[in-house]
Amino acid sequence: MATTGYFMIAVAEEFYRNYYQDVLRDLKAVPEVDSIERISGTYNLLVKVTAPMRVIFVANKILPNKWVKQFYILKVEPFKPHDYEGLTGDELARLEELIPQSLGSYGRLTVEERLRIKRLIHESRGSHGDAGISP
Repeated sequence: MATTGYFMIAVAEEFYRNYYQDVLRDLKAVPEVDSIERISGTYNLLVKVTAPMRVIFVANKILPNKWVKQFYILKVEPFKPHDYEGLTGDELARLEELIPQSLGSYGRLTVEERLRIKRLIHESRGSHGDAGISP
């Protein structure tokens, strides 16, 4: 099973201005790199990678390059749509009220909030459902 990850890379200014093609060539030489996009802000590049196991091994191939000024790995959290299958619009609205609007996952919810969500999903599916959320 492959792992997808995204790296945000800030390229050292002297390389970004004068040696940008060399930077792209170095990145394209890494077999796990799927795509490279220019972005604005603190980072210059968004690199999508697919690794057979863990993306940290791919990061270790890129980090030693002298053109890397800053490097950040974006955590990919898989979405499990089957957790919400069979729920009505009203039930989804009730769940939305319980889930905080801030970025993150169920890991940031309290145990009580997780149990309430799990109970709502369980109730909506009857006794056969499994929410897939552990307290």
